[in-house]
Amino acid sequence: MKTKNTLIFLILISSMACTNELDKRIIQLNYGTSFGECIGYCKHQVSITVDSVKYSCISNGNILPQKDFSERTKSTTWDSIRTNIATSSFFALPAVIGCPDCADGGAEWLELILNNGETHKVSYEYGNSPTIIKDYINKCKQILDKNTCQQAY
Repeated sequence: MKTKNTLIFLILISSMACTNELDKRIIQLNYGTSFGECIGYCKHQVSITVDSVKYSCISNGNILPQKDFSERTKSTTWDSIRTNIATSSFFALPAVIGCPDCADGGAEWLELILNNGETHKVSYEYGNSPTIIKDYINKCKQILDKNTCQQAY
């Protein structure tokens, strides 16, 4: 009987540890690119949640009207977004890396919002993502490129 109680105790403790990990799940991802010396739609953003993928195309100086469109999130897309990044490593990155959009090199940024209210945004030079998120950024680029703002013209 003592062994059974010990086993139940260990199961309860391990489930509490899993609950703490689940408390840090991603509920939203925001990714974008921008170029300061650009004509046309120079800022592209995508915001992804379990329900929707929202795209925005923004011109510098708001010369052109902002274009927004959305679609339902595919479950495979959402699963890969919420599971393929170490949130603790991402949250350890500084908010700005390098010199984003210096000398019109462009900028990229990634922001994660967790279900416990934590949020972190990292901006860096376009095409020079931090190594620990490089694969993740490539996935974000595929999502954004697949639905480029060219469709919005």
